[in-house]
This record gives sequence, C-alpha cells and structure tokens, in this order.
Amino acid sequence: MENDYKLMFIKNKLQQIKSAVMYATTSNTVRLPNDIVEFESVDDDGLLWFSAHIPRNWEKAYELHFPAKLIFYRKGVDYYVEITGTAVVVNKQDIMHGENNIQGGKLLLKMVPYYMEYTETGRKDVGFKKLKSQIHDVFMETLGLSRATQPRLTELH
Repeated sequence: MENDYKLMFIKNKLQQIKSAVMYATTSNTVRLPNDIVEFESVDDDGLLWFSAHIPRNWEKAYELHFPAKLIFYRKGVDYYVEITGTAVVVNKQDIMHGENNIQGGKLLLKMVPYYMEYTETGRKDVGFKKLKSQIHDVFMETLGLSRATQPRLTELH
C-alpha cells in the first residue's frame, strides 16, 4: 500500500516535469548518445516508459538493454528527480527494418528503475505561488506525505 503512494507521488512529479536528460552509463564504445527524453507514463508494475530521439546513424550494434540514468529537472520547479535503472528499447523491430514507427522518429523505451531519488531544492516561493504551495502542503499532510517529514524520497528495488 505504501509503495502505491510512492509510485503515485513519483508519477505525479514526473508528469509535471515531462522531460529528462538520459545518460547511457554503459562502458560500451557503441552506445546510444545522451539525449533529452520525454516522459510517457509509469505503469502499475513500476516500469517507467519514455521516448527518445533516434540517433542520426542508427546502428544495429547499439545495445538494446543498457544501464541508464535519467535526471528530471525543469527551470522554475522546486524539485528534481534522478532515476537509475536498466533501459530497454521496446520498438527495436521498427527501427532495425527502417520502417516509420508510430512515434514519428522516436525510440520507445522502458526502464526498470533500481534507484529513485526525489530532492527538493528549497526555493522560496512568493505571492500566489506561496499560497498555492501552502495549500498543497496542507493537502499532502492530510495524506501523510508532508514536505517537512519527507524532504527526500529514495527507494531501492
């Protein structure tokens, strides 16, 4: 039950940011380049779905399973999320055969997250944003997810 709340919390935070920087952390010389990826969804099993750009010279030698790190950050948002795990290229058949995929030049990837870290930056809000933040804090306290008691949300799988 607690994992459902954590999963919903992370899903809501990622939907607010919507994009991340993906770093392929493999030591292979032929690997997918670093890219700005778009968040798609988090399923009930905790798998993270996102889309990335197809590299200019797509090679069959690229790894289809690789360790990766995603950093979700957006200017003006008072938190960021780092996720480390194993990414898998899902629509590899469309790419390898040179057909146009549904995403229109995008790779669809899923990630099995091993480590998630949610960090608040401590930015001070003013005016309407401060009021909105206070209302949000009261609401989160009623759910037992207050900022004061959980400034960082870290989970290992």
